[in-house]
Amino acid sequence: MPKRKKTVKKANKALDSFSPKRGRGRPGVLKSEIRNRSYNYRLIFSHTWEVVGDALLRSKVEEDVIRAFDLTPGYKPEFSPLASLILEVLSDPKFPKRPEPQRNFLADSLAALGAVSPRRSRDICQQEWKKKEHYIIRQDYYIECTCSYEGPALHGRCPNCGTAIISVPFMAGPQRP
Repeated sequence: MPKRKKTVKKANKALDSFSPKRGRGRPGVLKSEIRNRSYNYRLIFSHTWEVVGDALLRSKVEEDVIRAFDLTPGYKPEFSPLASLILEVLSDPKFPKRPEPQRNFLADSLAALGAVSPRRSRDICQQEWKKKEHYIIRQDYYIECTCSYEGPALHGRCPNCGTAIISVPFMAGPQRP
């Protein structure tokens, strides 16, 4: 039996190496990024819809969509690569009839830039909008101080004079002798 002319290459990766678990969801799709892009597109469409809206709604092919964004040249580089996706969203049977919902529907559908379907992009936006971002970390008291300050206390003290709040036990009614 003849010998091999080429030697067998050694594997660079060991078989027992540790590989971390991949996170949940689709790789490369950040939900917060989609929500932020949706917000940006909503602002853009709210400013340009009077100029671009009618032309977009009448468009039948990708060239019509690109021509619609010629009316606002600052946004043409951002939206012209999405022309086929815009046509897909505009032909959706659930596309709204009124202008403001049309803008929001289009913005939410385009926010994922085609990484996921327009329907999934809208679902992600809806989930992200519902999330609470701010939480109460501490609760201060409203005070009435002898220095005539009325308002919220700052770290348990009067912000004007620095007097500390005196803790008074809760009384359930008038004191009886």
